[in-house]
Amino acid sequence: MQIDSFTVVLFGIFIKAVLGCLFLVFWKQHRGAAWYVWWSGTFFLACVASVIFTVRGFTTELLSIGIGIAAIILAFAFCWQGARAFDRRPILWLPVVAAPSLWLAACLVPGFMDNVVYRVVLSSLIITSLLAMTAFEFWRGRSEPLPSRWPVIVLCSSFALVFAIRIPMIGLLPFPFGALPMQAGAVGTFNLVMFFHTLLLTVLFVAMSKERLELDQRVKVQTDPLTGALNRRAFLTRGARLLHRHEVESAPLCLLFLDLDRFKSLNDRFGHSGGDDVLIRFVALTHENIRPTDFLFRLGGEEFCCLLPYTSVAQAHRVAERVRHQLEAATVDVAGTSIKTTVSVGISSTEDFGYDLETLMRRADAAVYVAKQQGRNRVVVATADDMAAPGDLASAVRAAS
Repeated sequence: MQIDSFTVVLFGIFIKAVLGCLFLVFWKQHRGAAWYVWWSGTFFLACVASVIFTVRGFTTELLSIGIGIAAIILAFAFCWQGARAFDRRPILWLPVVAAPSLWLAACLVPGFMDNVVYRVVLSSLIITSLLAMTAFEFWRGRSEPLPSRWPVIVLCSSFALVFAIRIPMIGLLPFPFGALPMQAGAVGTFNLVMFFHTLLLTVLFVAMSKERLELDQRVKVQTDPLTGALNRRAFLTRGARLLHRHEVESAPLCLLFLDLDRFKSLNDRFGHSGGDDVLIRFVALTHENIRPTDFLFRLGGEEFCCLLPYTSVAQAHRVAERVRHQLEAATVDVAGTSIKTTVSVGISSTEDFGYDLETLMRRADAAVYVAKQQGRNRVVVATADDMAAPGDLASAVRAAS
């Protein structure tokens, strides 16, 4: 059964126009998602190119082929920049302009438009490069846990391969797969391949954007809005998962309980805005002194907890001392006044207390109580022989801390 290329082209024009409008609607609903605009432009430009190709024979080769392929190249350049925008990277305007300009400049070279081989090779090289860079942009952001990201990378790579194999097939297959005389069936098949990739990419782009939105919402729910540290909810959920994984692996983990010293008096003196400045500075300083794989949580007020995966007591002690020393040396500007503050730290370890989050928390809290009793601004390691601080006395010390 022969594929009617004209019907396929018309159907493709309609679908591309609909998809371009759809992405514009998505952008109007989420104005911060600039990638929707770029991908909308991709479909509209592809639609324009298809319209230009359908009127071939009624106009000059420069207009029907030169401008048409330039629009296709610009569409893929827009797709690449949409990938950059999706992963919050700056837009590269020079390649967007340079890619179609290179093609148009070649079209003006005498003899170029008359040689199908030249046209196929140059257009394939440019489009393959743009699709490969699109796949690369998504690959660079692979640390973000979006399930649809890897299928997008694979599909963009497959799309690039479709154009790349045109070069070795120049003398073997009819246009547009190669450079032999055009056949209606080959044109229809090529358009179907393009349509298949376009449709799947559209579905995956929408799915990936939805996954990004859901991930951002989950992060927001588990993040302290003032300091940017994880909150108590995140501590309970992530902490339980982390401890379960370490128990299965019989791996060590340490918990740091950090309590800023005399924070109540600081709040009384400078107000809550002054206290907020100190908390923000403390969280920033702590993040500078822990690994990216460590987790800092704000439990409430001036109390923080840090989980250090695959960490021995000696290593955790060095981390705690580093944070303590840096905070002691730092100053915070509050209402034009430079103030200093300190922190007391308690450490508990799975090597001493097992893999129960509540137990580790209680033991580290008791160690902070001891640090407060010993004069504050110090690190205390909880041991198996320690007794938890009496509730009433611990509360009194915490209130004065």
